[in-house]
Amino acid sequence: MNSTDGIITTIKQNCRRCYTCVRGCPAKAIRIEEGQASVVSERCIACGNCTMVCSQKAKAYASAVEAVNSLLERPGRVAALVAPSFPVGFAVSPTQIIGALRAAGFRYVVEVAYGADLVNLACHEYLREHTSGIHIASACPAVVEYVRKYYPALTARIMPIVSPMVATGLAVKKTYGEDVACVFVGPCVAKKLEVRDPQVGGAVDEVLTLDELAAVFADRGIDPSYAQASDVDPPFAGLGRIYPIPGGMLESAGIGDGMLDPRLIVVSGHDDTVDALAGLSTKGEENTLLFEALMCKGCFSGPGARNDESGSLRRRRVAEFAADSLKRQRNGNLPTQSGNQPALNLGRCFTPNDQRGEKPTEEEIREILGRTNKFFPEDELNCGACGYPTCRDKAAAVHAGMAEDTMCLPFILDQAERVCHEVHVPWSNLRDVHRHLINSEKLASMGQMAAGVAHELNNPLSTILLYAHILQRKLNDREDLTHDLTLVAEESNRCKKIIANLLDFARQSRVRIESVSVEELVASAADGAACNLPPGPGSTASILTEVTPGLQADLDRDQITQVLVNLIKNGVEAMEGRDGAVRIRAYEIPETHRVRFSVTDQGSGIPASAKDKIFQPFFTTKSIGKGTGLGLPISYGIVKMHNGNIWFESEPETGTTFHVEIPMTGARGERSPQ
Repeated sequence: MNSTDGIITTIKQNCRRCYTCVRGCPAKAIRIEEGQASVVSERCIACGNCTMVCSQKAKAYASAVEAVNSLLERPGRVAALVAPSFPVGFAVSPTQIIGALRAAGFRYVVEVAYGADLVNLACHEYLREHTSGIHIASACPAVVEYVRKYYPALTARIMPIVSPMVATGLAVKKTYGEDVACVFVGPCVAKKLEVRDPQVGGAVDEVLTLDELAAVFADRGIDPSYAQASDVDPPFAGLGRIYPIPGGMLESAGIGDGMLDPRLIVVSGHDDTVDALAGLSTKGEENTLLFEALMCKGCFSGPGARNDESGSLRRRRVAEFAADSLKRQRNGNLPTQSGNQPALNLGRCFTPNDQRGEKPTEEEIREILGRTNKFFPEDELNCGACGYPTCRDKAAAVHAGMAEDTMCLPFILDQAERVCHEVHVPWSNLRDVHRHLINSEKLASMGQMAAGVAHELNNPLSTILLYAHILQRKLNDREDLTHDLTLVAEESNRCKKIIANLLDFARQSRVRIESVSVEELVASAADGAACNLPPGPGSTASILTEVTPGLQADLDRDQITQVLVNLIKNGVEAMEGRDGAVRIRAYEIPETHRVRFSVTDQGSGIPASAKDKIFQPFFTTKSIGKGTGLGLPISYGIVKMHNGNIWFESEPETGTTFHVEIPMTGARGERSPQ
């Protein structure tokens, strides 16, 4: 039988621990291992719902774009079999889509709705011979696979009739020749699974979603909005055009007494379909019961046609195209079905493929639940955060190797809070602790790299700068070259400054502790940064200091001065020429015996998107040429080597305050960081 291998795959680098795909998979065919989600091909029904619900784009279906392009480029005829829902793929008229298909190289364009009409006739014949029992429509391949794998006892109830896609492929090859390559075009991903079944006999060669068709058009330089309008080729369809609409099969085939017939069940969407199948009896009934189900909320909502239109608008597009086509046929503007229909064998059979697995015992369920502190029924929250509807369902998945204990969010939160309590770290501060650990790791690795890069670049850069100055002297009479040579020298000097910063960053290995007057230290830093005040007599920006008199601290004078100068410079630049002041405060925190430096500006504040990146090397919010993104990482490293902390508070359009807090006393001489 057919295999789902390669139809739905996981892009591992995009996968996050959100379990959205687990929640959205009706077959629960997603296995979680070490937090990574993967599709179990044996269990998958290829409905493609996981590709729609994953916001990280970590799920993808197999592409047929390359294969279809190859078909169109080789000698031979290719037919596009367009699903009745094809109008939802592009914001142009259906006749322009058909014209674009012809421009892309498709020799024939045939409606799969014709195959739906053939299937309707076959269903009538079948129901005439089988007047009792449950009969499940075979048009939706995802429903067929779900029944085979999860309700295998109902497999015999699937009507042994091919889908409209296969019927159309058989008809096209019968009409135009067996050498014609048939490409199905529609929003359904499960069709990619259906064509792998040997029973369809190669009726369809490739399956192309509407999104993939857009890629084919792009590859071949075709814009559907500029395509010449065209009509489909024979054989021509009829009411089968409404198949994508829930209940469309019953309506187009005229089966039963309509929607009020109690013998008929019509459902759409995977939730309703799964619930309805669970309620079906496996025993025969006195009256015929036809079960028409679609895994999607109508075929027009399939995963292969992603756009921003609502389901109701898509449904309207399909209905309008069907109504317009039928009207044109009645008026003689579009041919109707020919009376000479090709004789086709539309029969096929379905076999069970049980994937339910062995159910765990009650003792096994209780043991698994106990591992996440669920010892009593009231402990089972059934919150659904793990992707499973109940805690017992998730426990059964753990037993089957499809889930992990750590998928239970309430349990993990309880464990995290317990650990925080044991290590005396408040839960609210855990994010800060995590961020500091990440920054420290990044700084350590960047420091090692920076030293090597700086030394390797410094020598060739010095040579470039030397020869730039030589050329300036030799060609001082060439005014046409003056600007270019000056620019080379200036940019080389700028690069040397960046390299100097890299070396400073890499050399953060020792601090020389001495007793320092904090008042003198702050005054020196303020004087060093004063040159960065905005120019112009109209500016009132200033640097103000406020220091507790007589305050002494044991620290590295030069390195802490560098930190303060950098923070003051950043504050001045953040004010962007505004009137106001950058304030530097220094005072003792008696309860911790530490000195705190606070640098406050009245600028625009730090954007929310940048707050987690402020201490990352080479990250800067300044314009090109005004910052290297090394100042704050260097400052961060210096403070950490003093066994201190650095953090900030920022409000939009109000300003930012950076706080530096270090111990007031320390060992004399040299000290390496811990």
